[in-house]
Amino acid sequence: MPGGDITDLDKNRALVEWLRYQLRHAEKRVRELESAEQAERRRSGRARAEQMWKIQPRRPAETAPLHRGGCGLY
Repeated sequence: MPGGDITDLDKNRALVEWLRYQLRHAEKRVRELESAEQAERRRSGRARAEQMWKIQPRRPAETAPLHRGGCGLY
């Protein structure tokens, strides 16, 4: 670096390091968002299952019990 000037090579090396830094942070954010999206899908699926109904098979001369989706009896 004659006279304290920054060379094109040094500028480009600094740029590459900055872009790597940005890429690492962007990839981390994508992983966080994907994880949050998967968790939301699981919560949504559980909520949907809770709202559904299940009919327990009946024995002859008995009424078939009706259970909510989250009922642990059937």
